[in-house]
Amino acid sequence: MERNRGHSNDGPITSLVKKETPPCQQDGDDSQGSKRIRCSWIDLPEEIWHHIHSLVPMREAAQAACVSHAFLHSWRFRTNLTFTKETICSKQKLHEVPFDVSKSNNNINHILVNHSTVGVKALILKLLGPYGANYYNCLDCWLKIAVTPKIEELTLVLRPWTEEIKYNFPCSLLSGVSGNTLRHLRLDRCVLRPTSGLAMKSLTMLHLCKVRITGDELGCLLSHCFALEQLRLRYCDDIICLAIPCLLQWFSFLKVFKCVNLQMVENKAPNLSSFSFSGNQIQLALGESLTVKKLKLRHKGAIGYAIDKLPSDVPNLETLTIHTFSETVNAPIVCIKFLHLKFLTLHTCGWDIFHEYDYLSLVSFLDASPSLVTFVLHICDVQVSKKYKYEWLQGYPSSLRQMPERHHGNLKNVKITGFCLQKSIIELTLHILETAQSLECLTLDTFPVYYQHCGNILGKKCPRFNRSFIMEARGIILAIRTHIERKVPSTVKLNVPEPCSQCHAL
Repeated sequence: MERNRGHSNDGPITSLVKKETPPCQQDGDDSQGSKRIRCSWIDLPEEIWHHIHSLVPMREAAQAACVSHAFLHSWRFRTNLTFTKETICSKQKLHEVPFDVSKSNNNINHILVNHSTVGVKALILKLLGPYGANYYNCLDCWLKIAVTPKIEELTLVLRPWTEEIKYNFPCSLLSGVSGNTLRHLRLDRCVLRPTSGLAMKSLTMLHLCKVRITGDELGCLLSHCFALEQLRLRYCDDIICLAIPCLLQWFSFLKVFKCVNLQMVENKAPNLSSFSFSGNQIQLALGESLTVKKLKLRHKGAIGYAIDKLPSDVPNLETLTIHTFSETVNAPIVCIKFLHLKFLTLHTCGWDIFHEYDYLSLVSFLDASPSLVTFVLHICDVQVSKKYKYEWLQGYPSSLRQMPERHHGNLKNVKITGFCLQKSIIELTLHILETAQSLECLTLDTFPVYYQHCGNILGKKCPRFNRSFIMEARGIILAIRTHIERKVPSTVKLNVPEPCSQCHAL
């Protein structure tokens, strides 16, 4: 049935604009056999209209369908659908309390049913509670409509996170032909109990967040994902052992974030090149580790762990990022070198209040990395560090320690954020200036890494810091100019960012 002009029966999402529809009609096939849609201002092939429409956010696409037959036709053939609170509610009702769940459910159901004959390629469902049996029944129906042999991308996010995880994802939908076309799958806050009947031979990316699934169940799922390239796991606390099977020949990226009960990661996939881990220290068995080029570690004591284990475990590592907490032991001497390491980033924070970390000991890390080009050190919790009794620059420069002369022949770029006048930080900086003969740029930033300068742009503001912090930052900058700048060779560019004069004027 033809819709009335300026009106769409997709509910509030398409009833916001009511204007006269410009003359527009669908012509027959052109000389090359492709259909064209002709409007008073433009004449384009049908597939071009559909592509343009697919690039427009869903809410605006629905609005456009209200005022143009060309976009109305494309709306009916739209295959990427996104359902969030913002897309299914008018702006006037967006912040209403309580939120009308039943009305939003009706809108979602109506749109999915209307698009069922065309088929959905990409579906994003980011839903808000409260949830219950009726809501879960609706969700089952929506997934049954959308998960067909045409589906390629599926995202299901259930919020808020405060509610208990109860929804059982219907794995049976991914059996047979329907599962074989799926390329991207993201699930948040649901129970996933995969069976041997799953078939997802085209799946390249899997992202699970707060999903109830065991290590054995995940192994069962992965054993059917022969094309898998990327796996992301966040807060999946039922997993104790994560095993990546050798069948995954294309698997190259693994990220594991705070799966609190995880004890071991075992990889047998032959082409893993990038691994990111955050959580408690665990046993890592990366299998064919010669292919691992990029590694991120985030856990307590990560610097010591990296120096002790990684040179032998991942000998071809090129990029290493470490987030470490409460390092109680200074960086040890490295026995085996990182022969191929080019980019090293260290995030340090949460020091033991009874232990002042010796940053000069990080020289052993530099010594073990003869190919290192870029070294970045982010020092966090500077204000916490002020609880310590610092060994200030009394008797400078004779009071400063010097390491045995070494040469870091390839080091070109060094950046330190959260720079302060702790003695060992000064010593590390001077050591780099004296031994990195190829150094081109040195940045000493007194502000923490998360600080984003407003750039003196009208209307923008820098993050707030108290007056004492700004005064101390200016004092540190003065010390850099006095004690360090004169040690910088003329071939090295020194960057010392100043506090924003617009937001932090004293």
